[in-house]
Amino acid sequence: MSEIINLLKKAQKLATSIGINNILQPGVIKELIIAEILGHTLIPQKNLPDARDNQNHYYEYLSSINRKNVKTNKGSSFQIDRLTKSNLKRIIRNSGFYFAFFEDHLTVEEIYRLETADVLKEVKRQLRLCKNKIGHINFLTKWVKMTGKRIYPI
Repeated sequence: MSEIINLLKKAQKLATSIGINNILQPGVIKELIIAEILGHTLIPQKNLPDARDNQNHYYEYLSSINRKNVKTNKGSSFQIDRLTKSNLKRIIRNSGFYFAFFEDHLTVEEIYRLETADVLKEVKRQLRLCKNKIGHINFLTKWVKMTGKRIYPI
């Protein structure tokens, strides 16, 4: 265990040097992996978009483990939580969305790009059906693959 803790401390020191104050923040490692593949700059603050490209376009990343060896609930499910009709800026501030299917916790299998307009349309559809004021929006594998374009691997 000591070796793992020491490696985590080294990883945190390196992460701090590129602006990541908490390497253990939920989602940040997967976002770092996705940003590396896409050539984006990670934005590790939770209240901001996940990354930006070299033209200062902002993007949101969603990731999920691709469940294959199961009898039910195969595929992946992506979620944007705590959305309301009044905080849709979290969607429209982005130039696009990237949905990453992970083979395991550190290995990307596929990435799909979806246009903001398509994501916004689905968010609004689900919010209309939501009985609560705050919604947790789910995007299933079938919808992502039908709506988006696979950009990784090429």
